[in-house]
Amino acid sequence: MVDLSALILAAGRGVRMGPRGRLTPKGLLEINGIPLVARSVDLLRSRGIERIRIVTGHLSDQYETLFAGRDDIELIHNPAYDQTGSLQSLMTGLNGLSGHIVLLESDVIYEARALSPVASNQTRMIVSGQTNATDEVYVWSRTGATGTPSFDTMSKDINAQPHAHYGELMGITCFSAPQVERLRAAATSVLAENPKSDYEAAVIELARDTDIEAVLLEDLAWTEIDDEAMFARAVDTVWPQIQERDARIQTRSAVAS
Repeated sequence: MVDLSALILAAGRGVRMGPRGRLTPKGLLEINGIPLVARSVDLLRSRGIERIRIVTGHLSDQYETLFAGRDDIELIHNPAYDQTGSLQSLMTGLNGLSGHIVLLESDVIYEARALSPVASNQTRMIVSGQTNATDEVYVWSRTGATGTPSFDTMSKDINAQPHAHYGELMGITCFSAPQVERLRAAATSVLAENPKSDYEAAVIELARDTDIEAVLLEDLAWTEIDDEAMFARAVDTVWPQIQERDARIQTRSAVAS
């Protein structure tokens, strides 16, 4: 078992998904018959991460049904999910949690390789190359203390900074235990200013005086799913790419063994 806990934020209402979002949480949308969160859980397990906590909100009963009888999955409900942003869900999920963590968004689908940089006692953000997925969150980097790229800031506005962005946020970030405590402090500060903030605001605040290594996976196949057009793209375009790349890696592993 890897000395790492996974925290999946899955409380959002999925308003932009329209009627589908009113009936199903985004994290439980199915591609190839598998809910997004269930796939993330399987991929985390394959990396040796056994402690998994999911923060629920909208239609939380569906998560309870899916993971009924699973003692290895801990569901934590954010009762204020419809009045707050994802940062409050992060704080809800961190309550009583100690040690190193990997933080994931629930409404993403990605190839297994996306988790390869995730490790215990590391503070790093997985960054992808250009996706053209619409609604991208662009990431800018700076040179960290060790000379490697570190996360600096992010925005949905590609022109928010005078220099070129480093890549795109894909919703997977790991934090060492000491930085988890600093993340809590940053989140508390941000929430005091705006209780409806999203978790990204706390990561930006943490990065003011903390190096968060930015690991760029240039050609990563993945997508977030926010609306029907993004869902269709995930099914028709991204999922076939993921299947092909995952199969290729499995073949290489089998040959090597």
